[in-house]
Amino acid sequence: MCGIACLVGNKRAPEECYNALEKLEYRGYDSAGMALLTKEGIVIHKKQGRVENLKDFAFNSSSNIVISHTRWATHGEPNEINAHPHISQNKELALVHNGIIENYKELKEKLKEKGVNPVSQTDSEIALEIIAEEEGTVLQKVKNALKKLKGSYAFAIIDKKTKSIIGVRKNSPLYVAKTTKGIMLASDIICFNSLADEYHLVQENEIIQISKGKLKIFDENLKQVSISFTKMMDVGHIADKMGFEYFMEKEIREIPAVIKRIVSNYQDKKIIKEVVPFFNDIEKIVLIGCGTAYHACMYGAKLLSSVLNIDCNAYIASEYKYSKPIISEKTLGIFVSQSGETADTLGCINLFKEKGAKTLAVTNVLHSAIVNMCDGKLPVFAGAEIGVASTKAYVAQILVLYLLSKHLENPDYELIEELTLADKSKQVIKIDKEIVELIKASSKVFYIGRGYDSISSLEGALKLKEIAYISAEGYPAGELKHGTIALIEKGTPVIVFATEKKLFEKTMSACEEVCSRGAKVIVVCAKDTKIRDEFYKIELPSCENEELESILSIIPLQLLAFEVSKGLGYNPDKPRNLAKSVTVE
Repeated sequence: MCGIACLVGNKRAPEECYNALEKLEYRGYDSAGMALLTKEGIVIHKKQGRVENLKDFAFNSSSNIVISHTRWATHGEPNEINAHPHISQNKELALVHNGIIENYKELKEKLKEKGVNPVSQTDSEIALEIIAEEEGTVLQKVKNALKKLKGSYAFAIIDKKTKSIIGVRKNSPLYVAKTTKGIMLASDIICFNSLADEYHLVQENEIIQISKGKLKIFDENLKQVSISFTKMMDVGHIADKMGFEYFMEKEIREIPAVIKRIVSNYQDKKIIKEVVPFFNDIEKIVLIGCGTAYHACMYGAKLLSSVLNIDCNAYIASEYKYSKPIISEKTLGIFVSQSGETADTLGCINLFKEKGAKTLAVTNVLHSAIVNMCDGKLPVFAGAEIGVASTKAYVAQILVLYLLSKHLENPDYELIEELTLADKSKQVIKIDKEIVELIKASSKVFYIGRGYDSISSLEGALKLKEIAYISAEGYPAGELKHGTIALIEKGTPVIVFATEKKLFEKTMSACEEVCSRGAKVIVVCAKDTKIRDEFYKIELPSCENEELESILSIIPLQLLAFEVSKGLGYNPDKPRNLAKSVTVE
């Protein structure tokens, strides 16, 4: 979840690493720091809080070998002591880390027995000292130390003796590129944008060494191997707010363009036809994701089960992995992840691979681990999403799963109403200020719905709690009477999704139930739907296909969460305690 940016280049390497860290701040912003190799040795500078706290240091320092880091805290509170980089007690090595070392307590005790007393509370410093304690060259030290570490990691290490940076990874992303500024190592290829034509994804059995003008890659036996590069893809505008104050608002307002892009790319059915064989001769489908991606899985499972008439279920990755799941060669796993890096989801893919099951990735990042691991892919074409709370990527995920289900139901299905969806989505990027003020003044909000709307209620509630820190819960409307209604009191906002016509009357019954307890009811429904005058209404354009109406319904609720967060004085792009890519379990 942390971001790593390193460079062996000219004397302005600190400044270049700072620029890269700004692009990586979506991965964590608890603290930031950098280590410079100078004539005096390794110099460390780190600060609690945002990357911008490093700017003066970076722009007024000189070094051609730098490692830098922006942190999302796992072990140890977010302060300067626990911030990265860490320097070894012999002052020969400095390290930055993305991941988690699971056996760090055991290793820490062994270090203490040798008289090594860590300064910080982090697992990362333990990993560094384990490396420093090994014998031999720095490559041998790293190779031997890795055998003792359990967990996930992307390490970048400055070695004072060889004047080089060592990079290695396991279950965490790490890329390297020869750029116009030097040789750069980073957690995301966005750091190479406009600086390189190609990049290399560091493989899990590789150790790389970067020195002045040289990039070497070694296998697990420290035998040098050739380097394979991938052509750099266009990510030009990703870190540009395009005139908006926040990425989240920009990304919500990009949804019509995203929908148009998806329909255009999927219209000829070529992408879907490539994955259709995955659905042959299978007995069940398992959709796996975390957070917002899990809600997309729920949506996809409901769609696919209705058209294929086989067992289709959605699971939270962190629960599924440890539930002793029944997986066979006739099981299809569909893995949904915006970043393609989610650790729990990647762990589940490994389970499916071990059982010989088919695997399909639904993701927004085509250079990600999930794409490399799965047998096939369905790109969602959302474009880079920087705001931590997913918006356009979620809409893209459920739309792609919808198009997949339509094709599986009828290979001759033609996109007709879908061609108008982008224009219809423009009509829903608005929210009544009175509704915003109502939610801002509330300490708790409930979201309810039935069918697909019950999934929207979960996602709508998640958006509000993520960025506005208001207690918000989503429930199937029929479950109100089984406990939740006890929490409804005078003035409590209840947001009701009501797009499914066959379930509309039953959903309205739930509205009456909460209204009689004094709730303020907000109904999300088609423009021509008749509701009680005292209910607030969030209007949607009517769709002949109600599943499309359901897709549209989440957009104004994303905007509502954004406006409430901003109105309360929070930063919607950087909610507390959260990061965009969850690369630790």
